[in-house]
Amino acid sequence: MGEIRSPSLAHRLAAYTAALNRYDLDAVERMFTADAVYVSPGVGGELKGRPTIMAAFRAYFRQHTDQMNKDEDVRLMDEHTLQSRWHLKSAKSNRSGRQRITFTAAGLIARIEVEDD
Repeated sequence: MGEIRSPSLAHRLAAYTAALNRYDLDAVERMFTADAVYVSPGVGGELKGRPTIMAAFRAYFRQHTDQMNKDEDVRLMDEHTLQSRWHLKSAKSNRSGRQRITFTAAGLIARIEVEDD
């Protein structure tokens, strides 16, 4: 669909990335639906449900205490889904790839699909 025309979705993605970079897990947790799905090689595949996703984030953040995320080339795929190129750097990791984030009409994250380069 091209460039983002929904500042609301772009704002939600920016808020999610900023919360990750601040290690604000309470804020991140509030951004997911109860039955959200997170798919990423970084977490070993598919995680279902907010508690499972948050447990994986907590474990990851314990290992990567200095990570920083950055989203680039953010594009609207449909009225509820964004795709971005992302870069993640920490002392232990330097990863990049693409992610698709699907939001509910209320603006919560329902699904994230991460692909590494």
